Order: sequence, then structure tokens, then C-alpha cells
Amino acid sequence: MKIVFTGDLFLGGDLLNKSAESVVDSHIFTTADKRIVNLEQPISDNEIIADKCTVYTGSFATTQLKQLKIDAVNLAHNHIQDKGNEGITETVVHLNNASIGHFGAGKDISEAKKPYWIDAKLCILGYCEFGRPYLQQIQVASSQEPGVNPLRYESIKEDLNRLPEGAKTILYFHWGRDNVWCPPSYDIELAKRLLEEEQVVLIIGMHSHYMQGYVEHKGKRAYMGIGDFLFPNFFIEPPCQIAYPHPLPEKYMITRQYHGVRQLTYKKWKIANRISLILEFDTETYTFRHIPAMQDDNNPKVRELSGFSKLLVLSWVLFLSYIYKLPNIIYNLLERSNSFVHNKLRQYRIFIFLIRQR
Repeated sequence: MKIVFTGDLFLGGDLLNKSAESVVDSHIFTTADKRIVNLEQPISDNEIIADKCTVYTGSFATTQLKQLKIDAVNLAHNHIQDKGNEGITETVVHLNNASIGHFGAGKDISEAKKPYWIDAKLCILGYCEFGRPYLQQIQVASSQEPGVNPLRYESIKEDLNRLPEGAKTILYFHWGRDNVWCPPSYDIELAKRLLEEEQVVLIIGMHSHYMQGYVEHKGKRAYMGIGDFLFPNFFIEPPCQIAYPHPLPEKYMITRQYHGVRQLTYKKWKIANRISLILEFDTETYTFRHIPAMQDDNNPKVRELSGFSKLLVLSWVLFLSYIYKLPNIIYNLLERSNSFVHNKLRQYRIFIFLIRQR
């Protein structure tokens, strides 16, 4: 069986309530036996909107997931609570009604920890990091509250120990800083530690919104961040809420960052945010490969890269993967420099944009 895994998928913005049947042009995606994505949104028709930067859509998203032939979705991420606790439970109900599998979040910790079984011996577990400066406002599930499955080594180890004898698992992680090429060194060390576990065959990372490299350890691999698969452009209204203006205004400003605004603004993604990896996993041989894909700048369409573009992206992934092997003292310097420069440039661009908007 061939399974494909993708990065972040959002079905709102320019794709809201539109057909998704022809938005992916990828042979590896369309010919797979199963397709599993990171659904970076809740699916809810309620009126609740969380006090944060939000992305969400209504129940029509389940129709789009069926059009894309998605078999299961990861819900362990920092936007699952964008429609409140009710939105988390509604998302699960909508997915169940559409016969779409899910993992990583639920009405309580028991449901959030429940594996999604691909076959009798292979399952997927989803986790979301929390309590970090770059991953806050995370609704962690408890015995009585809905939320995500918390990403902590001890919790993951407990889940692995509960798997049936001989069972294997793929771990879906929502972790790390966003919009950087280099993940924190402690995430790399955690990946290596988990790859030493007999049950773990592959780790797939999300949240970076950049396509990052991978870590190889014990003959297995952890993809630290595979980027945004399909994340349409969208409008933002003050302070930082997704908006669907009707009719569309004749004039509006455009930003390439994700930030608070003073008036209605159109959010478009940078080129680095539109490149991702599609992973193919063979359940017979436990082998995998990755293929780069890219979303169009102006339309919510994804195409598999070929030729020089494909070679360039694959070379960049390989280069990043070698950087992750550097001694910690050198790597930490590079990682912190990458984060520092990115944050300063981002702050400068947002400052200039807000001055123009004022």
C-alpha cells in the first residue's frame, strides 16, 4: 500500500466553499492508496471566534476533503481551538459524519490519544507542542476538556507502550518555530531519541510553514517540517481575524506576513511558504520518498515540481539535512542566527507595512 502525507492544508480563504476536485496536480498524490494531511483549521458552523489570529471554515470543508480523497487528517495543531472548545468537538463530529479518519485532538485526552490505524500493524499518532514562546494559546486535552494530544517525550513513550505487541507507528508532530529553515536543536535530539524506539518508523513535522530538512538516525528518518501543502490566500480584518468580505473591496493592501492589521488586508504567502514536500510511504517495504510541490501565488492550486525546480528544491532539502548533523555548538549558533535575522526582518517589514497602512 502506498500512503502519501502532506503538510498544512487549509480549505478557506480563496478556496472557501469552492470545489477542490482539480486543485492538486500531482501524480504521487492522486495515485496513492491513502492520503493523509495536516488539517490546519477547525470545521465549525458556530459563531464563536477565538481571540487570536484565526483560520477556520464551515462544514463545507468536509465536502472538499472528500473531493480531495483525503482518508485521514491530523488535528494536533495550534488552530484547532480557533472556534472555541465547541469547534474542536464539532470538527470531530463533521469528520465522523463524512467517514474521514482523524487523530491528535478530540473531545478529551482519551480521544486525542487514539491512534488512526492504517492496517492491523501500522498506526499514526498526532501531537502538538505547547508552552513555547512560539507555540502558545494551545488547548491541551484533559480528562474533561477537549484539545490536542500534548507533545512531551513521557506522554509519547506512554502511548508507544500501550500499542499492541508488534505494532508500528508514524508520528505526526506540530512543533518548532515558524518561518525558519533550522529547527531547534532540542527538537532534533527528541527526534533521534524517538527514532530509537522500536515502534517508531517515521516522524513527520509541521508548523514551520517552511520546507525543512530531515534527520536520519538508526536507519529511520524524521522530516522536521514539510511545509504548507495547500494554504490559500485570505483576507485579514483588525485585529488579526480571517475575513470573507462581500462584496470584495475595489482597493486593499497586500501583506506577505501574518500579523495584526489596522484595516482589511489581503494576506498572500511568500514563495518559501508555498513550497512543500509530499511524502510517500510504502507499507510493504517501510520505505519512503519525498517529492516537492508548489502552490500558485494567485490561485489555490498545487502542482508537483519537475525539472530544474525539482532538482533545486531537493538539493536545498539535502543541504539543510547536512546542516542538522553539525556539532551542537556550531548548529545552535546557526539556528539562533537564522531565527534572529528572520524575526528582525519580519518586524521591520510589518513596521513599514503598518506605517503605509496608517
